[in-house]
Amino acid sequence: MALNNILKTICPGNTCDDLKNAPTVDNRYEFTPPNLADDKIVINALGRDLVGQHLTIATTQNPPLNYAEWENGKWIGKGIAFEFIKYIQDRYPFNYTVTVPPDIVLGNKTAGVFGLMGDQKADIAAAFLPKIDAYNHFVDYSPTLDVGEWVVFMKRPIQSATGSGLLAPFTFEVWILILIFLLGMAPVVSFFIFLHKKLCPGEQNLPSHIFSALWFVYGAIVKQGSTMLPSADSTRLIFATWWIFITVLTAFYTANLTAFLTLSVFTLPVAKPEDIGDKGYTWVTDRGNTIEEAADNVLKDALKGSKGHYVYESRDSIVYDIVMKKDYLYLGEKPQVDHIMYREWLVRASEDLLESLRCVYVITTWPVLARERVFLYKKDFKFKRLFDHIILHLMEGGCVKYKVRFGLPKAPVCPLDLKSIERQLRNTDFLLTYYVISTGYGLSFLSFVLEFLFGLICRSQLYVREEKPRSPFQSTSPTLPPAYHTLFDAQYNHTNGEKPNGNDYWVEPTHQGRNVGPRPSILIQYGGI
Repeated sequence: MALNNILKTICPGNTCDDLKNAPTVDNRYEFTPPNLADDKIVINALGRDLVGQHLTIATTQNPPLNYAEWENGKWIGKGIAFEFIKYIQDRYPFNYTVTVPPDIVLGNKTAGVFGLMGDQKADIAAAFLPKIDAYNHFVDYSPTLDVGEWVVFMKRPIQSATGSGLLAPFTFEVWILILIFLLGMAPVVSFFIFLHKKLCPGEQNLPSHIFSALWFVYGAIVKQGSTMLPSADSTRLIFATWWIFITVLTAFYTANLTAFLTLSVFTLPVAKPEDIGDKGYTWVTDRGNTIEEAADNVLKDALKGSKGHYVYESRDSIVYDIVMKKDYLYLGEKPQVDHIMYREWLVRASEDLLESLRCVYVITTWPVLARERVFLYKKDFKFKRLFDHIILHLMEGGCVKYKVRFGLPKAPVCPLDLKSIERQLRNTDFLLTYYVISTGYGLSFLSFVLEFLFGLICRSQLYVREEKPRSPFQSTSPTLPPAYHTLFDAQYNHTNGEKPNGNDYWVEPTHQGRNVGPRPSILIQYGGI
């Protein structure tokens, strides 16, 4: 009975005699837990069989996780993976030979490290390898060591990829909606005014032309007044609605713009794997890397449009000769690039450089690819259960995670945001402002040229007249107009300085007589208008 097996495990030997006669449990409700005693017996038996055995262990070149060096005519396995092998070897002494696939790739059933396992040329692959379900039919996997992440390692951009500071307060969707309301408000205002003037003529005198409405909309945005003074309640409501909308909008915009320009927030030009392909970046990775296999499968769409290179170069050569000089993106495993970043930071810190000059590289906070990493076994490997048992305990005890992060500080090295104390505005923050004023200058000059040309055309049409035939008796020399006072009768022609009635003007009686009472009269000033 399963219950008896549990009791035997808890009370081995002849102890707990008082439980021997305990009643049995109804089999209908019996639960069968794993037989720990039997597992321990099997593990111990496998351990005894492993002692003195000779195994062939394959690996790949992926320092510091796992790699091999050629010493004294043979490969010597090193790295974290072989530290685990060494731990198992100390408990159950056995011998092993290290082999490295000649093509240095993950491969498949006939190539790479997977090919060695598929051809039964190696018993176990001591390496942090991705778990590929499609290869289950010719290899076996150990318990998951950890979840490996492949990130983007790149040269730190000089400036943030946020773009112009003027556009930063709102998202793209918000700007689109604002533009829609901005373009739609002028026709709405013009329609309300036109409709009201048609239905209620004489109540208000507002221009219904759409250009007048556009100037009203624009004036509200820049907090300027308007010459349009509505008197109808419907028009007042639509005007007030727009003013309230602009007041709230500008308040939010001003607050967010101040926060954006004050805080030091740094963003990269790539925010997700799809950006690598959409923006046409050139990237590089190690030959035989998991990225090489995933680029034709799960990453096919994300990397479409980009250009990739698979190289055998050392990581130092990749960092200095490719990433730094050519500005390529390096897709690498996070532990490796973390060690590269930390080493570069230590070198520059020893030179007493500023923090901004120490961090010349940056790592994305999101992974391009994430895969479970495991050891490989050949099919029907005799000691798989023993190795699985030990590897599972190492993983659950945190040994794998500790060894992967060993040698790295707990705090992130050269994070994306360097937390600068001072935030100085750069040209990129005002880039849109420069575009706006340049566009305004250009449009103003174009408008001036058009006005000048139209003025010339109108002026030429104004002065072009068909000449009338001149009288043969008409003098061709210019003549002056007659004196103003000669236009009247003789009684008004006083050229010797006389002042009729003692005044400087004449009082002309009407046809009803002299100017008596309220009757109108004509006052003609003497000697002028």
